[in-house]
Amino acid sequence: MDPATTSKSNHCLDAAKACNLNDNCKRLRSGYISTCSRELSATEPCSRRKCHKALRQFFDRVPSEFTFRLLFCSCKDRACAERRRQTIVPSCSYEDKERPNCLDLRSTCRMDHLCR
Repeated sequence: MDPATTSKSNHCLDAAKACNLNDNCKRLRSGYISTCSRELSATEPCSRRKCHKALRQFFDRVPSEFTFRLLFCSCKDRACAERRRQTIVPSCSYEDKERPNCLDLRSTCRMDHLCR
């Protein structure tokens, strides 16, 4: 298979490579990946506050030509989609230490006028 053909079909990989060629994009992307994947302890997988701060810095300080390509790259398989999700939305940025049960979710939803 021609390497050019492979590269053209993996837009997410192309976007990551383009980011890595830009010093600012590479530094800030590495920063949030490192921060968001750093395990603090067995009971606390990461610091969500620091992860959010690093993500905000990335999107505030990196030109949209790089961030849009990373956010909106198209995937043709599940593995690519999961890598893209983990790159842009690391688990640390949204997962709670404890998962709520269905009754907690129901109560929360009933109190929120948009959720009802």
